[in-house]
Amino acid sequence: MTPDAHEVFFLPASAMGGGSDTGSEDAFRMLLGRFSETISPGPTQFTAVKIHAGERGNRYYLRPAMVMAVLKGLGLPLSQTFLTDTTVLYRGSRMSAPEYIALAREHGFGLPDTPPFIVADGLRGTDEVTVMLPSSCELGSARIARAIADADGMVVISHFKGHMLAGFGGAIKNLAMGCSSRGGKLTQHSSVRPAVRTERCTACGLCVSHCPENALSIGEREVVELESSLCSGCGECLQACPTGALGVNWNQEAGVFHRRLAEYALAAASTSGEARIYVNFLVDISSSCDCDSGAPPPFMDDIGVLASLDPVAIDQASFDLVRDAAVPETSPLAAKGAGQGTDKFALVWPGIRSELQLEHAQSIGLGSRDYTLLDVTGASGG
Repeated sequence: MTPDAHEVFFLPASAMGGGSDTGSEDAFRMLLGRFSETISPGPTQFTAVKIHAGERGNRYYLRPAMVMAVLKGLGLPLSQTFLTDTTVLYRGSRMSAPEYIALAREHGFGLPDTPPFIVADGLRGTDEVTVMLPSSCELGSARIARAIADADGMVVISHFKGHMLAGFGGAIKNLAMGCSSRGGKLTQHSSVRPAVRTERCTACGLCVSHCPENALSIGEREVVELESSLCSGCGECLQACPTGALGVNWNQEAGVFHRRLAEYALAAASTSGEARIYVNFLVDISSSCDCDSGAPPPFMDDIGVLASLDPVAIDQASFDLVRDAAVPETSPLAAKGAGQGTDKFALVWPGIRSELQLEHAQSIGLGSRDYTLLDVTGASGG
């Protein structure tokens, strides 16, 4: 029987087996076997498995063994499955497809014992499709990575943890940021246009030659100038600039960022056919995201793994489980008064109300904050 849309299934950490680096195949079949009919691809269909392969230096991203435990639990044919993520805006090891593929292999993804790893938005982060959004959204459209949009189904595997702008990152953020092209990320982060840092400019002209809209030029002061009215927000200049003179306006107002995050998640979820399953890992819960090479140690004990057909329900359940859990006395949050019933993410990132993303996601029809939590081991749910 196909699970109800708002049911969230819970595998406690104590039943996962193998700690946070691996997992029992039997345990994951117990959690995920019920979804096998939902995600059963036809002979010529392909399933995208949205992961985060981890920034170089990050210690807490989900390891390949955990991803493979999910795929085996779902019974997915590996010949019709590909692991995927998209390039990033900031300068680092994931700014282009070749760099990211090399890093993914370093971290164990895309090797012979896993499905291939494909960068969904192409060589430079510009391979995209435009997805129209409903009138309930503030944005009219979203720019989604082509390989995500072309897939026939999607399994979204998310590491639930803190995030400097969203408060927390789970399925919604994984859909929104992780499934958008570079231009889509720029829209979410900085009202489309890049920031110009003239003090870093060497007037090399690479950004000018890469701008498809002729919005950039080298001015009389021998520094790059941006004609904002011409800029389409494609993000090509961010890739081309060798000095970081063109960057991202990270100071997006929190409410705008959360609403755009939810709307991009809706756009990503509307692609890839109807076969979509969400899996959240509540393990190694750090205050920072897997993009952070220096993410601090987890601030609480592992909770377990959740699975659902609803990205809003699974993130709400994840948030609630973290809120209602105790923290060890050694946790840095213990000194801040964190305990059962405390919003840990509000303590980690003061001033950010992370539930805004859940509120807007529900209001635009991405999913429901109401859910039924079902412990697959038979223990009482919440």
